Amino acid sequence: MKHTKFTFFALSLVAVLLAGPVTGIAQPTLREIRASPPEKYADCLRCHDYEDNHHPVNIKPVGKMTFPLRDGKMTCITCHHGDHITGGRFYLRGGPYSQSRDICGKCHLSNGHAGVNPHVMLDENGAVRKIIGGLPVCIICHVNTPDPETDRTEDVQFRADVGFLCWRCHQPMANTRFLHEHFRMRPSYEMRQDIKKNEEAMNVLIPLVPRDRVTCSTCHNPHQEGVILREAAAKGADTPAKLRIPSPRLCVVCHAIKL
Repeated sequence: MKHTKFTFFALSLVAVLLAGPVTGIAQPTLREIRASPPEKYADCLRCHDYEDNHHPVNIKPVGKMTFPLRDGKMTCITCHHGDHITGGRFYLRGGPYSQSRDICGKCHLSNGHAGVNPHVMLDENGAVRKIIGGLPVCIICHVNTPDPETDRTEDVQFRADVGFLCWRCHQPMANTRFLHEHFRMRPSYEMRQDIKKNEEAMNVLIPLVPRDRVTCSTCHNPHQEGVILREAAAKGADTPAKLRIPSPRLCVVCHAIKL
């Protein structure tokens, strides 16, 4: 598998994506935003519902920062210009960049982590592989090393949004129409009931995270074979494209179509 340069806690793509206005709050016009000082709209979550996604916010970084902090903590405007004009695509500080992930190197050292493959999780003895600093490879994506004996989807904590974690190394899907129609979509109640029924019938796990929405790991199993012990959750490991079950059967889990 070919990977681009990998960095821990990288800032790939946009840290805030528009998800619609918050009910009950009058939204300023774009003209008003552009005419106001950037710090006035530092609380981006009034409009953007993504606090738990993408690069972590409200944390105190270690070391000297070249980008601005708010009360000593990282916020959306640490990496993004608040004027919605400067910085090129996604209004990234120091931009425009040829690739959005290039901003990561402004804060993160990448040389020590280049070439680390998070999908290779076991060493030659079948134990969890150690990487830089003797840390388990799991913490590239997870806050803590999950326990495959007891942990389920709802127990696992991620360092950032799953899609953001994947995009540190992988480009978004080439099929932009498919991506637009699926990624971050929240299935209807009826579809979620069908998914539960089909998961049991097909003995497969189709995780919807975060907040019951479709993400990369809904269809793809990023783990190495032998890491996940539960059969339904382990399906797809080390298979081509890491699909949890082969396409087009995978589509049937959610969609009522005849093959």
